[in-house]
Amino acid sequence: MRVLPDDQPWVFDLISPDDAVRAAARRRNQAVIAGASEALRRYNKVWTRPDFVPLAHAFVRETERTLKGLVSAFCSAEDPQVRARYAPYAVLYLQWEERYPAELTESWMWSIWTAKEVVLRNLHRQGVPPELGPEIADLIVAALHRPYRCKDWRYASLLHQVAPVERIVTIDDDRARFALHVVRNPAVNVTRATYPRWLAAQPAR
Repeated sequence: MRVLPDDQPWVFDLISPDDAVRAAARRRNQAVIAGASEALRRYNKVWTRPDFVPLAHAFVRETERTLKGLVSAFCSAEDPQVRARYAPYAVLYLQWEERYPAELTESWMWSIWTAKEVVLRNLHRQGVPPELGPEIADLIVAALHRPYRCKDWRYASLLHQVAPVERIVTIDDDRARFALHVVRNPAVNVTRATYPRWLAAQPAR
């Protein structure tokens, strides 16, 4: 795949604890998305014409400047070095969803839950980069501490790679107990139905 230009360090400001810095990053993000949306509008208007190809390329270029483009580069990478290069952007997306879900919803042109699922599925199937293990551990623990959100179940599929057991055991919750069950049973294949089945099999408390 074509490697994207590394000229988007500003996207990490989307999760800054500083409200002003985060707001400035969101404005920039919205401007980039607006450019992608306009390119898509022009493409959709003329896609049946012979000259539509340059407009299609314009849409791709604009999308590559968004966080979605960077996350997509991670998910589609076949070269391990390319995947490692874009892995921080995939984790950034998960951190944005965890910390500021309302802002993400306002700032994302596509389904935020589909993006979350695609990233978590990729991390499960292709592996969590070792250097990002601590950040994934933080995300797993944060998901266990809050009310369930769409696609959170996929975090459980990462527990065979990243298992912050010492933090999970401090959480008095059925989901945390299920997480420990997954950690202690490597043969468990986590699907959407695994937790409900496990929960139904537990003795009344």
